[in-house]
Amino acid sequence: MELEPEKNGKPPVEFENEALVQAIAQSIVDRVNLFAPSADSPSEVLQQNCYPRHRRLIRVRVAIGVFTAIGLLYSIFNTFHQVFPHSHLVELALFPSLLSLFLGLALVVLLILEIFIGAGMDIEVEVKKANKVYKEYQFIPSFSKLPYLLLFLGLSFFAILLGFASFNSELYRSDPSNFDGFQEGFIAIYFSIVTFSTVGYGDIHPVSYLARTAAICEIFIAMFFNLIALSMTLSWVMAYEQSQHAVSIKNRIQKLHQQTAKSELERDRASKS
Repeated sequence: MELEPEKNGKPPVEFENEALVQAIAQSIVDRVNLFAPSADSPSEVLQQNCYPRHRRLIRVRVAIGVFTAIGLLYSIFNTFHQVFPHSHLVELALFPSLLSLFLGLALVVLLILEIFIGAGMDIEVEVKKANKVYKEYQFIPSFSKLPYLLLFLGLSFFAILLGFASFNSELYRSDPSNFDGFQEGFIAIYFSIVTFSTVGYGDIHPVSYLARTAAICEIFIAMFFNLIALSMTLSWVMAYEQSQHAVSIKNRIQKLHQQTAKSELERDRASKS
């Protein structure tokens, strides 16, 4: 076996089994040609199979989303008008508001799990090309579209925000001394937004320990939500851009192979004529 000429002072490389190297190289070339459609060898889809991943988690998230929407509607109405005006138990009046904001928080947690564990659909496509059959695999995440993700994030955001507004309104109805400068309705929503954004103008402030505890919980949930919402959105955008780049590169390779096959076909026809 002849050795390669010495380059840059490095000794020539000698292969012990040239036949094995040639076989590997030919296998790679055949594999590339197999996945690259040419002008005279169209591909045919023989079979397509779909395998869902973490279907139960997706169903639970959808169910929690429905209950969160119901809790959101309750919080909006209860903030302006008391839903249970004849309730003598403060705990019973506060429970629906707490349930609404906890559903919003649970929805955020489910969104995080669904994205990071890879919930979605595995698609297996069996393709026949040039008398050869091969399989292609593709994964479609459950949140394949950004507006769909933003819809659930917005639903959880308003459920938490208005859940605290409804909760504070119930505290004020049970005992007006829990707050200073507070009113139910629009003022309650305003105070919830100010607290959630951690601005704190000071025109309204909690007085009792229970009201202050609720404000502290809202601030911590707001910091958690803002961090998670930003990271989830950025992660989705980065993953989407990478997938688009991969599709673009694949299309370029296919076009290049099609142009090469077409030029070779025209060259053969010219030589025969």
